[in-house]
Amino acid sequence: MIVINVIRNSSGDIYGKLSYEPQKNYLLMKWTGPCTESEVKAASMKMYDWQKREGIKAKCKFHVHDTKEIEGAWAGLVDWISNYFFPLNYEYGLRYNISIISPDLFSKMSSIELQKKSNNKVATILCETISQAESWLTKKYAELSQ
Repeated sequence: MIVINVIRNSSGDIYGKLSYEPQKNYLLMKWTGPCTESEVKAASMKMYDWQKREGIKAKCKFHVHDTKEIEGAWAGLVDWISNYFFPLNYEYGLRYNISIISPDLFSKMSSIELQKKSNNKVATILCETISQAESWLTKKYAELSQ
């Protein structure tokens, strides 16, 4: 796993860690603690910057969002993610968004809402663990290469 960026809020607290897994070819954002909608957007745009610059070259089709340690709802961002963020990344190869769901009820409900908004460009898949996500995307890469 290659760490790309550690994302901090204005108080200096880490709320996101962006990494790339070259062996399995996916981008991972690990969310931690509370964060505002503008902080989620700022961190998400770092994913877009990477996808545009590196992901397209690597033929990276998967973004994984580990929300197990995020606190609170981000349902207010579902429309922004599905109508703005996903289409931007789609142009540079993103096809699947995998959400590792949080035990936090509000965050979990936000992930479920995002899955409901899946479209024919970027589908959202819900998983319980990183290893489950890796297993799913490895199988999907195999299917896509046939």
